[in-house]
Amino acid sequence: MMNENYNGVEPQKGQIAPKARTESIESLGSKSESRGSLAQQTEEKAGDLGQVKFTKNTEDSAVEIGAVDVSFAGMGKEELMKYANDPFWIRVRWTLFALFWICWVAMLVIAIVIVVLAPKCPAPAPLEYWQKGVVYSVNLKSFQDSGLNQDGKGDLRGIIGRLNHFVHLGVNMISISPIFATRNDDPPYGHEIVNFLEINPTYGDLQDLKDLTTAAKQEGLKIILDLVINHASTKHPWFVQSAADARGECGDCFVWHDGKDGGPPNNWLSIFGNTSWTYDADRKQYYYHVYGPDQPDLNLRSVKVQNELKNITRFWLEQGVSGFRLLSVPYLFEAANMTVDEPQIPGISPGSYASLDHIHTKNLDETYNFVSDLRAVLQEFEDKDGEHRVLFVEAEDTEGASAMKYYGDATKPIADLPVNSKFIRQQAGFTGLGLKKEILSYLEQVSQVHGWPNWVLGNGDTERVASRLGSKLIDAMAMVQLLIPGTPFTYYGDEIGMEDVPPAGGVILSCPTGNKLTADSHCNQARSPYQWDSSNTVGFTNASTPWYPVGSNTDTINAKDQMGVTNSYLNIYRELVNLRKQPAIMHGSMSVLNVTTEDIFAFTRIRKGAPGYLVVLNLGEKETSVDFSTEPTIPTEAQAVIRSSTAVSNSTTRGSKVDTASVPVGVSEGLVLSFVPKY
Repeated sequence: MMNENYNGVEPQKGQIAPKARTESIESLGSKSESRGSLAQQTEEKAGDLGQVKFTKNTEDSAVEIGAVDVSFAGMGKEELMKYANDPFWIRVRWTLFALFWICWVAMLVIAIVIVVLAPKCPAPAPLEYWQKGVVYSVNLKSFQDSGLNQDGKGDLRGIIGRLNHFVHLGVNMISISPIFATRNDDPPYGHEIVNFLEINPTYGDLQDLKDLTTAAKQEGLKIILDLVINHASTKHPWFVQSAADARGECGDCFVWHDGKDGGPPNNWLSIFGNTSWTYDADRKQYYYHVYGPDQPDLNLRSVKVQNELKNITRFWLEQGVSGFRLLSVPYLFEAANMTVDEPQIPGISPGSYASLDHIHTKNLDETYNFVSDLRAVLQEFEDKDGEHRVLFVEAEDTEGASAMKYYGDATKPIADLPVNSKFIRQQAGFTGLGLKKEILSYLEQVSQVHGWPNWVLGNGDTERVASRLGSKLIDAMAMVQLLIPGTPFTYYGDEIGMEDVPPAGGVILSCPTGNKLTADSHCNQARSPYQWDSSNTVGFTNASTPWYPVGSNTDTINAKDQMGVTNSYLNIYRELVNLRKQPAIMHGSMSVLNVTTEDIFAFTRIRKGAPGYLVVLNLGEKETSVDFSTEPTIPTEAQAVIRSSTAVSNSTTRGSKVDTASVPVGVSEGLVLSFVPKY
């Protein structure tokens, strides 16, 4: 359509647009001549097919659309069908289809081969709960008095009331000191058991133990009993019968022998010193006791005794306990020939236990065999419900190959752990090089027998860590014990820094060991009531007086107050226990670093694909900076994770970035850093 009034300008708002003019067919025909002239003027462009042309002359304007030249509009159906049915194109299509799927399957196979054959990090061996966790050793008499009998002594129900403490710490096993009925309420070193199937009334009864094991399992905790199977009391019915009738049912339940030349059968000695034989006037023979005269040794060569001990083990497992720590194990068997003497060791005063080479009375082959038999008893219960029952062996003063034999082997397993007391025997403190030697030599021994390591810093027969090594080293040594490979044993109260406590009106003496041991020996200074709070009776009992005095430093050394202090002994311990869950700690390798000296001990825990950890201790007497720049796996920067409660450096606060070429460590301080290992 043409509009002679259109001027190419849009009308403004409020204006009236020009009207279009329409023309008839006739009028258009009358102007054909002029249009022909117009066509001539645009002849050079009229041949442009398919284009829109706008022309204008003095009389009129016009829009012309050229013819559309369609050169190709696609094949029709008939043409397509001709090619679709052509045998050549059919073969081409099927060939391409087959090639596509062959390539797809080939890529899939190649991907699978790469996944299967490509080098990868080996999956870590699954660990049992006793390998991953922490054993917390409780002295039952001193942990918590439930208040039922107001006697100021701890009991089983007291532990039930404090299960939240173990959960809070993150430990998963509770090892309880012997609970069996004894001749007196305060059994001496070694214990005088009068009934292996009854609980000392001071501690509760069988129902209390069942309630404890049930409540503990609900919290994910395992109860482990200390079990004495080497000896009993002279008041035990077995001994009374044995002394009265040598031919009776229990005539051979203990080790008896005739004297020689008017004296004992041989030169064997008690660990308390002097002869290990005591004459019984009723039986007119000597009986053997590696401990005191009131603690005669059971005769494990007797089938009756062996069966009784196995049944005792079954009995306590039936009460719900998850295993045992066997005490006094090295002394279970003696030589069958009682007339042979043990060799004297030159240079040691005669009469002391250490003066003889105990080839006839300690760690005999029969001992390992019987412990393996007990292992089989525990396996009976595991086979029923799939839950592993642990067996720890307290192999006193046993080291090297004799200690490693308690692991057994794949065909004849014995103990899960022979308890390692190397750290306890170090009474004069540690040096960096000394720690390195102790740790690496022990780990090497354990690896040779494919065993699992363990570490004990304190127990009820030696001074507490804080008193033995100094309170400043509590955190640092906890870092070592909890972060090196193996299962740690924590003695109750060490996690809050409890110290030795003197008896009422007395003074603190060294706990008796070796030649200082006597039949009345004890280490009660390391067995004082647990310090729950700062009250007069430290939250241990409602009685007016606990069975043993409490510490004098309870204003700060107590669990309640330390829970609220971020850098307290308690919370640092908790953080270290939690850190054990990291892959590098649980499954990683350990390397003692070259910077280790007399004053510095440092090691790393590394596992590929996980953060690594650097632990450094300053065991010297002055603050220092340690340079780790030459260590190939340590980067230039690490992050502070945990440090001792006594640390003061601003550059090692939690979360700080630390230059590994200059790591500041204070006196008696420990520091844990995380880093991304270099490979």
